[in-house]
Amino acid sequence: MAEVRRCPDDLPMWGEKKTSVSEVRAFLDELGAPDRAFRIIHVAGTNGKGSVCAYLTEALIRAGYRVGTFVSPHLVDIRERILIDGKMVSSEAFRAAAETVKRQGEAELRAGRNFPAYFEYLYYMAMLLFREEGCEVAVLETGLGGRLDATNSCAPCLTVLTSISLDHMQYLGDTVEKIAAEKAGIIKNAVPVVYLDAVPSVTDIIADKAREMQAPAYPVAPKERDTRFSFLPAAYQRENAALAEAAFEVLKTLIGGEARERLQAVDFPAAVRATVWTGRMQELKPNVFLDGAHNADGVQRMAEAGAALAAQRGKKPLLLTTSVQDKELHAIAETFVKVLQPTRIYLAPLASARKTSEETLEALYREAGGTELCGSDSVAAAYRRARAEQGEDEILFIAGSLYLIGEILAEEGK
Repeated sequence: MAEVRRCPDDLPMWGEKKTSVSEVRAFLDELGAPDRAFRIIHVAGTNGKGSVCAYLTEALIRAGYRVGTFVSPHLVDIRERILIDGKMVSSEAFRAAAETVKRQGEAELRAGRNFPAYFEYLYYMAMLLFREEGCEVAVLETGLGGRLDATNSCAPCLTVLTSISLDHMQYLGDTVEKIAAEKAGIIKNAVPVVYLDAVPSVTDIIADKAREMQAPAYPVAPKERDTRFSFLPAAYQRENAALAEAAFEVLKTLIGGEARERLQAVDFPAAVRATVWTGRMQELKPNVFLDGAHNADGVQRMAEAGAALAAQRGKKPLLLTTSVQDKELHAIAETFVKVLQPTRIYLAPLASARKTSEETLEALYREAGGTELCGSDSVAAAYRRARAEQGEDEILFIAGSLYLIGEILAEEGK
């Protein structure tokens, strides 16, 4: 029997080979097809997936639904990936689901098939837990891409495509159009799709796929309705909220009777205002903001929002940042320096095998035009230094990696 390699969370980090979507479907069927017990909203995209899932989850809870949400990655606790009504499942329930999937995985190995990899394992667990907890609706975020993602084994009632840009090019393609084609792979036959209509070449690919699949298509222009969400500090947050609201409106047309009345009674902007989505332009403390932006497009939007917020508050921006190795490091550094224009930049390596070293970070930001660079040997040390040196007239932005946000939150939780 092949060895099952495990990650620090005691779940298998990878299988012996890539598991196909059809194999994922077969595995779920062996578990009793738990994903058939509830309606599914399937969300893909490059940036904004998690926020859209969070806004939809809060609105559905307010409509009286029992809601399961599957998102990634987690920031501090792995259970953040599997939520019931916006809350983590218990450790006991999490472990029981893991054991169920493990038993089925071992049966697969004995039959000469693949043991599930990390993301697949968690997806199977989520489907089991959603069924066991009596969820009526599940909101699923894709992991990587869409067409070949494990979540694409589901049968959704609605699909949503958020902003699409360059990221994970080694897996999804080296142009935004290739990536869009992978993301649009979640569009199912006759299933409505709501998507952001922002980049013409991307829009064309999504619209063509929708026509091919005879799926009703609902494009949402970036600035079409974002004035309803003016309380959100960043333009991209307002864009995500408008997209989620459009998806919620389409959902109303798919559900009849008393259930539709429950949906219609929801004040969507109020749901968005009440949503807590950690690490997405989140004001952790007065004038200390966390944002998970980690690719070129996300950093551009975050830097623009940060510069505008700093100007609005009459404060000078500071930046604490780092990155994993497989990102567009030069472009990210240049954007932070030229768009956010931080007075000081605090740099430190992540506590991860994928970290970028302190020396490499300093060279990147010096080349990008950064002047006052403050290096530390850990994120915790950089954060403590930045907070100690932050003046009353300064605002600190922490961005560049979701792993960075996780380390900051862990430091705050000590």
